[in-house]
This record gives sequence, C-alpha cells and structure tokens, in this order.
Amino acid sequence: MDHVRLNEREFHHMLVVAAVLGVGVGLVATAFRLVWLFVKHQLWTTLTATYWRVPVSIGAGVVVGAVLYATFYPGALSALVQQFHAEGRVELEENVPILPVGLVGLVAGQNAGPEGVMSVVGGSFGTYVSELFGFENSTKLLTLSGMGAGFGTILGAPIGGALLWLELPHDHGLEYYEALIPTFVASFAGYLTEAALGGMALFPTWETTALASPTLGTLGWAVGIGVVCIPFGLVYSKTFSLVGRAFRRLSLAVYVRTTLAGAVIGVLGWLVPLSYFYGGAKMSVLLEGGFSLETLLLTLGAVMVAAAFTIHGNWIGGLIVPHMFMGALVGQATALVVPGLPPMLAMLAGMASFNSVVTGTPLSSALIAIALSDGASITPLFLASLVAFAASPSVRFVEEAASRSESPNFHVSGDD
Repeated sequence: MDHVRLNEREFHHMLVVAAVLGVGVGLVATAFRLVWLFVKHQLWTTLTATYWRVPVSIGAGVVVGAVLYATFYPGALSALVQQFHAEGRVELEENVPILPVGLVGLVAGQNAGPEGVMSVVGGSFGTYVSELFGFENSTKLLTLSGMGAGFGTILGAPIGGALLWLELPHDHGLEYYEALIPTFVASFAGYLTEAALGGMALFPTWETTALASPTLGTLGWAVGIGVVCIPFGLVYSKTFSLVGRAFRRLSLAVYVRTTLAGAVIGVLGWLVPLSYFYGGAKMSVLLEGGFSLETLLLTLGAVMVAAAFTIHGNWIGGLIVPHMFMGALVGQATALVVPGLPPMLAMLAGMASFNSVVTGTPLSSALIAIALSDGASITPLFLASLVAFAASPSVRFVEEAASRSESPNFHVSGDD
C-alpha cells in the first residue's frame, strides 16, 4: 500500500513538472510567434509584388545554409522520431540552429509550419526539466510530453496537437499511454500561457460556414472524401521521396541545398501564389472559394513540390498544416467535379483525411482540423479521417515510426 501511494505521489509530482514544462514552452512559443509575425509583416508590406518572393527565398536559403554550416543540421521530423526512440531525449543545444532557421524560413515562404520548431523546443525542455527536478526515470515521457506541448501550443490546438505526438512516432497508434495525461497537462499549460500573454488573436482559426447536423448524406460524403484523399496522399508521398532521393544522390553541401531549396520555393511562390508560405494564413483565402479546377490542381502540385524541397533542402519546420492545406485543395477540387457535394464539408474532411493518410494519425488529424476550424463538423471529420486511415495502404511517410520497447510503467520508481 505504501508503494502504491509513493507511485501516486510520483505521478502527481510529474504532472506538476509537466505544467512547469508547458509554461516554459508557452513563453518561448509566444516570443517566437510575435517576432515571426512582426518581421513577416514588415517585410511583405514593403515588398508587395510577388516577384520579390524569388530573391527573398534565395537570400533566406543562403542565410539558412550559413547558420547550419556554422552550427549543425539537427535533422527533419523523421530524425526527431528516430532520436526519441533511440535516446528518449532532445538536447537543449538543438535549439541553437532550430530557432533562427525556423524563423527565417517562416518569414521567407517555406512550406512548413512552426510546429516543427516548437516540437524540438518542447522536447528539449522536457528532457531538461526531467533532469532538473529529478525525474530521470521519466525523461522519455516528459520529452514526449514536451514535443506534444510545443506542437499543441504553437498551433492553438492543445488537444489535437498533443495527441499527434502520441500517435506519430508509433507503428500502431498511441502506445505510450503513460504520457497521455502529462502531455495534455503540458500542452494546456503552454496554450494558456500563450493566450494570457498574447491574447486569443495569436491563434489563427479558419473562417468556416456553419454546417448542418450530421445526416446519412453528410456522413456518406465524408466517407467519400476520405477515400478520394488516398491516391493524392500516395502521390504526395512518392513526390516527397523522389525529391529526397535526388538530394541524397547529389550529396550537395548544406548551403547549396538550402539555397537551391530557396530558389524552388521562391519561383513556385511567384508562379503559383498560393503555394507560398506554409498554409495557415492562406487557408482562409482558399476557404472563400472561387478557384477553377485547373488552379486548384496546379496549386496542389506546387505545394507538394515546395513542401518536399523545404524539408529535403534542410529548411526546418512541420508539415501538418501544409498537409491539411493539400487536403483542403483536394476537397475543393472534388466539390467542383461531384454534383451536390458541399464544398465546405469537402474541404474540412479533406484536411483531416489527407494528413491521416500521410502520417497515420487519424485521431489527432481530425482534432487539429476541428480546432483550427473553430469546431466545425466534428462527427463527419472524425469519420473521414478514420476511413482514410483504415482504407489506405501503409504509406510510411515517417519511416522511423516504431513500436515502444519499454515495459508498462517503466517510468515509475520501484524504490520503497
């Protein structure tokens, strides 16, 4: 009985540490977002013509390459997943290149979002606080909690963002169930910290029209969109892999890779305007509708290529919101082809479904889409996301996903 009480006290102490972790993540996320939005506004209200995107992105590629050459390249999302499984920790030193490179990329139109940057920040804070407060047995769980907190805080989706980092690293869904509550505590602590410091306006929500309550017809459309997203997700995954193989075959110096990526991002952003930036702000433009089928498909292809060059070109960021933008493009294009399909429903279901196909995260994909669209159409989005996940072949976009190796309750001390 004393041992049970000790374990309970340890767990509740860990929740307090998780809350402290979340506050730290929230402070950094708030500062990062304010600086990023300020610099972006100053730059692009001065350089209003779209052709400026080419020199700005090329210049940003040079800067990103210089930072990585002077420090080191910490790797993309797949490297973070691999590091989590192998070491269960993220070092604070990784923030040295991550923060400036992520900031430059976001200002300069990269097709990757801030969630990748904050996942590393959160993970490193989780490792740090576990050691600072004497929770060495729980380092892996607090590192995972920090990554979820960083993701959920910067997106303004504390539930879906937290859950994504519990689903993403694993072959078979959510496996570190012990991290569920600590991750939610950290994520909400970070979210509330950012909201208190910067206000709710810091969290972008996409303006969606109200949808009717779920009916058999609505649910049928959701199933259809889930299935339609599967081949597009496969095409994207193949495109992403091809670009990655090409970069590896060329074996370019890091500053050449980053500059080449900047050139591709800039040229695509000039020729296909909606392919520039990572998708957060431009989602509302897409939701307004009025685009032709040709424009939607051209934009979809350009965004796929831009995302691949962003990541394989050693720029740093997350791809969840870009994936949802791709899904929204698929949904709107489908609504133009299929009579009677509500465009808004098609876009929202496409957001969740596309990311579910590519990353294998059906629960968090639906929750993030719901949070960012201010709670629109909950049941159809979950259904579309689950159908897309269940009916799709194994895409293996995150090759390093693996099953847990630890036994249950490995983080709980056995000392009396």
